[in-house]
Amino acid sequence: MNKKNLYQFLENTVSLFSVKVIDLALTILLIPYLILKVGIVNYGKYAFAISLVLFLVNITNYGFNLEAVRVLAKYNDDSKKINTLFNEVFSVKLYLTGAALLALAVLVLIVPGFRMFALVYVFASLMLLADLFSLRWFFMGIEKMKYIPAINLGASLIYVVLVLVFIQKPKDYEFIIFLESIGLLIVNMISFLFVALEYNVKIQLLSFKKVRRYLILNWSSFINLFIPSMLSNMAVFLVGVFSIPANVSIVQLGVKVANGFTTINAVLTKVFYAMVNRKVQILRKSFSVILGIGILLSICMFISADVFIGPWLKIEDATIEQQISFIIKILSPTPFFMAVISAYGINGLLVYGKDKLFGYITLISTLLSLIIGLILIPKYTYLGGALFLLAARGLYAIGSFIMFNKKRIFKSKN
Repeated sequence: MNKKNLYQFLENTVSLFSVKVIDLALTILLIPYLILKVGIVNYGKYAFAISLVLFLVNITNYGFNLEAVRVLAKYNDDSKKINTLFNEVFSVKLYLTGAALLALAVLVLIVPGFRMFALVYVFASLMLLADLFSLRWFFMGIEKMKYIPAINLGASLIYVVLVLVFIQKPKDYEFIIFLESIGLLIVNMISFLFVALEYNVKIQLLSFKKVRRYLILNWSSFINLFIPSMLSNMAVFLVGVFSIPANVSIVQLGVKVANGFTTINAVLTKVFYAMVNRKVQILRKSFSVILGIGILLSICMFISADVFIGPWLKIEDATIEQQISFIIKILSPTPFFMAVISAYGINGLLVYGKDKLFGYITLISTLLSLIIGLILIPKYTYLGGALFLLAARGLYAIGSFIMFNKKRIFKSKN
């Protein structure tokens, strides 16, 4: 790796890591405050609603962080290609956002359990609109990830200030998603206009026929990004369907901690993905770094479960505190599993163009774990949710490892 590539690697790593640090700091600061102000039960209602919204957001992002990044990384000096890709992504996202808003409206109108909290889901629609203008995929593709922390920091600061001012009593839980959406909408709109002007992008929406063609051609990329990213939300959502809000809070807090411990690997995955697509020779080095850090993070997560939960959350109910610590221990293999998926799947199979194979691994592992979840969650609630998520990550990791090595053996024989 020459000096230019090393500098770019370090810049992108630090930039994306800053994003994750901002998210982590926000979690550490706001979750105890929100639980204190609205209570563990109302926090669970918010957690259930946000899990549904993020599920829809993952659909509207339709694999752009894989396919669009891969294309843009190869043609980031071609202004015509940038303009075409920008309009493709925005058009697809606009159609999908419209469909998601319609689905959310139908859900609220038809299902009594959602209609009871209609105001929360009305506010949630604003988050879908805010994400429509998100250009994280663009900055990753042109390897200018230094802009992403500024965007995240701006949204986070707006959100924190609004929460500290307006969230003061239990009933205020209805406004949490609304306040979060305001920050995202403001900074995403600014970044969208900046890119459009900076790169002379002329907005030209695609026809429905062309959007449909894009959806079909990039189905594998969508599956490969959507299913892994929505598993955490699915675990929280299913616990909410089959159990009470307090149990939703427990599993969501466990998931939040697990996601925090996968921060470094998540960053390295994105940084290496753009680099390896340009220079496959650095694949082995990326594997060593990603897997080594994954093992270390899993060990740290298990050890720290009993150490920081009490001082962090300051929950008066000792039983709930113990339950959260237990769930964190159950989920502690997550960073290692995610490292295996990152190395052998995203930075392995996808780099070799095995999108469909990786998609099959994704679907099969998710379907098997979903069966496990539907059996365990109704009976064991938050524990069942954690086991569902752990099974999904584990099966996904095993499948990625086996098929990557099988592919290499097949290649060597030919």
